Amino acid sequence: MKRKIGLWDLVFMNVSAIFGIRWIAKSTADSFGLGLGAIPIWVLFSFIFFVPSALICAELASTYQKDGGLYEWVKEAYGEKWGFMVSWLNWTAKIFWYSSFLTFFSVNISFALGQPHLASDKNFVLLLSLATFCILSFISTKGMTFGKFFTNIGALGSTIPSALLIVTAFISIVILKNPSSSTYTISTMMPKLNMDSMAAISSVMFALSGAEITANFITDVKDPKKNFPKAIILSAAIVASLYVLGSIAITSILSTDKITASRGILESLSAVTSTLGIGPWFIQLIAFSIGLSVIGTIIIYIASPVKMLFGSVKKGVFPEALSRVNKHNIPVHAVSLQAIIVTIILLGTNLLPSVDAIYNILITMTALTALFPYVLLFLSYSKLRKKYPNEKRPYEMIKNNKIAIAISNTVLAVTILGILLSAAPVMKTFQDNLIYEFEMIGGGLGVILAGLAIWRSFEKRIAQK
Repeated sequence: MKRKIGLWDLVFMNVSAIFGIRWIAKSTADSFGLGLGAIPIWVLFSFIFFVPSALICAELASTYQKDGGLYEWVKEAYGEKWGFMVSWLNWTAKIFWYSSFLTFFSVNISFALGQPHLASDKNFVLLLSLATFCILSFISTKGMTFGKFFTNIGALGSTIPSALLIVTAFISIVILKNPSSSTYTISTMMPKLNMDSMAAISSVMFALSGAEITANFITDVKDPKKNFPKAIILSAAIVASLYVLGSIAITSILSTDKITASRGILESLSAVTSTLGIGPWFIQLIAFSIGLSVIGTIIIYIASPVKMLFGSVKKGVFPEALSRVNKHNIPVHAVSLQAIIVTIILLGTNLLPSVDAIYNILITMTALTALFPYVLLFLSYSKLRKKYPNEKRPYEMIKNNKIAIAISNTVLAVTILGILLSAAPVMKTFQDNLIYEFEMIGGGLGVILAGLAIWRSFEKRIAQK
């Protein structure tokens, strides 16, 4: 008998998919970040974006219990075409995400090896990223009942270092009375209204996204009507707490102008553990642990968007070879195609001047495209609530249809704001901003038009038969 994914397996999968310790440093760094303003922003967007979107996903997943997640929900509301489009947008967003996350992984491995200087070596980062992605792509083809082993370890690999960051900062500042690197007042924590902070807000929203990912494996979940909503709520509480407390901890250890996006977590832990008399071996262990968390997260994100796009959409949209699934219900050839595309992106971004520049550009590009699918998600939820007001829903965010739709529309407005903010010009010169905006807006528009063109081509082929 096939083993099922239990409640805590699902919680670990959700935490692994949603929580990323790297966002703590990214959000609090003055460069491409919010500084101390990240703390109230994490709290605000946890309530106005993360929690309602997680509850909406829990309701939809318990109501429409089919593998496919976003695809099934949008298809139910708007038909096959838009089901395909949300799958397409979700998959293309992850293409850039893989590249940024692999860069973060390589930085941590360099620290784990006791060779932190390699974190700035673009060739080391490139080669390790390529090798890692190929290996994890192969593992992902074995299905999530096998892959959950890595996601369970991955969740611990991300949450334990975060907890240690919080605990060591507390010991250093509160118990040992070491001076804090930051002063927390209403004025210092007020987010600065500049282009960098606006773009950073969209990154915060992206960091809080992902509640829909595990819905692609709902047929593998034990008692999904009960366990899926419960797992979403538990993981939401864990993730939001870690982001807020982690941001306070890192800024108490390092001033925001000294926090770097790609190395901030390890540098802050190194600083605080040295005051506690803990040797460098501890940082190597933490770096290795964070590396494990990256592995767990990448595995679930490799399998889920590919399965939704190539394995769930209507047959004939893509060539049969890309849509064909193996015995684990994973489209293997599509996973291989994805690996080739990620390789090309990694080779291209390696031309940028530094590892941190590569990392920041990839994150910004990811944040823009990653929020597109949520527009369709919230529109679909509102439509399904209007169209089927008396639908039997094993779990409901709220019973009153009007209130549920109002909440969905509010989160939709927040999502659109996030998309607009992600395109804020952040370069130093007008010419650089012109190129940047062309890449960001043109790239996002190009992805949408490419998806529509693929669907139009499919419709023409069907009409000619």
